[in-house]
Amino acid sequence: MDIRAARSRLVHETRSRMGDLITIRAKQRGEMSVADDPSRPAMLGLKGRFDIDLDLEFLGGRDRGMAPTRYAGRLCSVSIPRADMTWLPKAGDQCEVTPRPAEPIYSIERVVDDLPEVIVFYLSNLQAAS
Repeated sequence: MDIRAARSRLVHETRSRMGDLITIRAKQRGEMSVADDPSRPAMLGLKGRFDIDLDLEFLGGRDRGMAPTRYAGRLCSVSIPRADMTWLPKAGDQCEVTPRPAEPIYSIERVVDDLPEVIVFYLSNLQAAS
């Protein structure tokens, strides 16, 4: 069994079987408002994999010999195959899980596009779940 090949397929298999359908909407910022960007149509039905609370943060405790307080950060990211996208989203665009209206709407904060097959977006809650 080729472990390296199996490991490289794992992310794609996880996304295809358990991934969420994602909608990305392009936004353009004006001086006073944010509006839809007509030059970039919404990308509907993208298969993405969410990772929530990626990191543990440590607070204090290092200088006094006490154990640091740990808490889970409110980080969220989604990875989407590069081949599925018609245009590259940028910071400020919006991302939402399509089949679940109770899910929050996210704003794309950072785009990591240095991986060959996927693009990773770091997200923040834009609108709380209803």
